[in-house]
Amino acid sequence: MIGIAVSAPLEREDAVVREAARHGHRVAIRAATADDLLERLAARPADAEPAIDLVLVVADEAHASRALVEGCDARGLRLLALADDPGERSRAQALGIDAVAWADGFAAIEASVRPSPAGPGTPAARGRVVVVWGPHGAPGRTTASIALAAELALLGQRVALVDADTTSAAVAPALGLLDESPGFAAAARLARAGSLTVDELDRIAQPVATSGGTVRVLTGIGRASRWPELGRERVAEVLERCRDWVDVTVVDVAASLERDEEISSDLFAPRRHAATLAALEAADELVVVAGGDAVGIARLVRALPKLRELAPQARPRVIVNRVRAGAIGVAPERAVEETLRRLAQVTPEACWPFDGRAADAAMLEGRPLADVAGRSRLRRRVQELALRLVPQEAATSRAALRAAERPRRRLLPALR
Repeated sequence: MIGIAVSAPLEREDAVVREAARHGHRVAIRAATADDLLERLAARPADAEPAIDLVLVVADEAHASRALVEGCDARGLRLLALADDPGERSRAQALGIDAVAWADGFAAIEASVRPSPAGPGTPAARGRVVVVWGPHGAPGRTTASIALAAELALLGQRVALVDADTTSAAVAPALGLLDESPGFAAAARLARAGSLTVDELDRIAQPVATSGGTVRVLTGIGRASRWPELGRERVAEVLERCRDWVDVTVVDVAASLERDEEISSDLFAPRRHAATLAALEAADELVVVAGGDAVGIARLVRALPKLRELAPQARPRVIVNRVRAGAIGVAPERAVEETLRRLAQVTPEACWPFDGRAADAAMLEGRPLADVAGRSRLRRRVQELALRLVPQEAATSRAALRAAERPRRRLLPALR
């Protein structure tokens, strides 16, 4: 846990408190101005809990001053500025304060305090690839991909969302993004030319602001006829480069798992489903989303053997979506679990409820579930999955997440 002292405009201050709680940290001091913050730091007993590990200020005249810099230096406190516009960045630079942008998410603030666990000469840990796949029939792959990416960002991860569906790409319209220039296709072209770098990925990705920070989105192809642009080697190279770009890359793929017939006359021709197959081969984690009805379960059971063959390195985390008594019968979750154990020798990771109201709200607003339906049952199930996907040391405790979700009354300035 990080102990934080903060001085910022009230709205930003409240946001810092909320995000700190979400990530398992605590704001110990809230101050209206830089002078007020300096006085509170001076009056705070040395053995007070929690210890102050970070002093966080907005880099403007009211909240960042030379006296505050000198006071933090004298006490050995780490001082960090939030700078989101050129004026704030210039002031932080003039005061000699390290700065991060609030748009980069709380992970950037944490990284400024916590040293990298890698020792000298040790390569930095590379990012992971999480592929979200589901059988035909619109079981909810795209909704799950977007919601999962947002939850991982809430847990302090740097996240990219990639739409590699060559049949019916849907991430861009679901988030209200323009997709005339598909980011994933652009990345594939750069990979073919040997020019794909982390800086290029930043340039072509579309940033999407969520409650947990920015999710970088590589939009999919708008027309299915463009599938030859996403060849196997190109897709593999893009996902490999993404490991150096972000902590987690969530990939939404198409349903088809067929390998094209490889006859001598078309041995080197593009493969229709190469993007899906390449993503599955690259997956560190495989999230399988199936529909919660008889047809969806049957399609899942038939596809699982092929899926294990294509991605032997990743254990499928089976999610049965839209589970409801109207389609399954009495005790639907138990019925789904028993059916999958009997027919496929697999225990589902979770059964997600049929929550049309929350899913519709997310689609209508073009935002993730966490932003528009934070207390919905469906959002909570996605949140539980995200907690299981991040490393233990990076995961926020469930208690902190629940505390962050409780409504807070806005404090009056006189009470701060």
